[in-house]
Amino acid sequence: MLARQLQRGARAAPVRQLVKEMGTSLTRLTPCLMMSPLSVAQFLPAEAELFDLVVFDEASQITVPDAIGVIARGRRSIIVGDPKQMPPTNFFSRDAGDDDGDGMIMADLESILDEALAARVPLHRLTGHYRSRHESLIAFSNHAYYDGQLVTYPSADTRDTAVRLERVDGVYARGKGRNNPQEAQAVVAELVAHLKDPARRHLSIGIVTLNTEQQRLVKNLLDEARRADPSLEKYFGPNLSEPVFVKNLETVQGDQRDVILISICYGPSEPGAQTISMNFGPLNQKGGERRLNMAITRATSEVVIFCSFDPAMIDLTRTQSKAVQDLKHYLEFAA
Repeated sequence: MLARQLQRGARAAPVRQLVKEMGTSLTRLTPCLMMSPLSVAQFLPAEAELFDLVVFDEASQITVPDAIGVIARGRRSIIVGDPKQMPPTNFFSRDAGDDDGDGMIMADLESILDEALAARVPLHRLTGHYRSRHESLIAFSNHAYYDGQLVTYPSADTRDTAVRLERVDGVYARGKGRNNPQEAQAVVAELVAHLKDPARRHLSIGIVTLNTEQQRLVKNLLDEARRADPSLEKYFGPNLSEPVFVKNLETVQGDQRDVILISICYGPSEPGAQTISMNFGPLNQKGGERRLNMAITRATSEVVIFCSFDPAMIDLTRTQSKAVQDLKHYLEFAA
């Protein structure tokens, strides 16, 4: 039947119908399928228990409604994820009980990982931390989020720290711009210097910004640098295993590079200002500390934070946000 449908080319049956008619022949031909929850809903019939095992990766970002249909298509499930990293990103959704609290007892938790933990599904916690080649890269997160339980491996790197704070005389454009041009220029200059340094350019590198506006500005400046110096192009090719990236807090989970440059972006709105707003965008929202934890643990060799204010300017008496408190302490740690 499959061969016949392939012969029909453009007139072949829809994938969902094909899967339904093939039945268990499908899993004999392809014992392992890798699909997103949306693809599962689109292509696999709901009444078919096709799989012996369903494995979720990055489960902290998969909502309960997305996951339930996938779980139903298998006999067993393994849910893999880190509850200290990104929750599902949906800034515009509201729980049914947001207004008056009615029904909140039965409301879904943020992700299928949270739901599984709350249901006391048998838990196996992984404590080995493989990514950081220097203790300082994971030390803050290990202390602040993992109760010191992560096991790290000895490093041959004898530096005191692989985390560095770069102070920039930048100004945050509140309102329409919502970016920090001076900080963006400093980040791009650091990246270009890294790629042109024979001693360092073998190390992969990525940029993380705290909001999309700063990400857009950094990308534009980087495009200008690439046009001015075509020799940089070889570090951006789609065929590279780890090309240069520019991502924001919402899109960087799962990524890894040797060197990560972080642009805080937020800061004083006027040159020389002695105070700053306690608004740090996504960090002020629920789960902000998970976003911070995720951003500062992407590097294997070095993290460089670009910031337009001194950590002391974060006034903890003016904010209740755990993420903002953690940001202050992380900047102090980096300094």
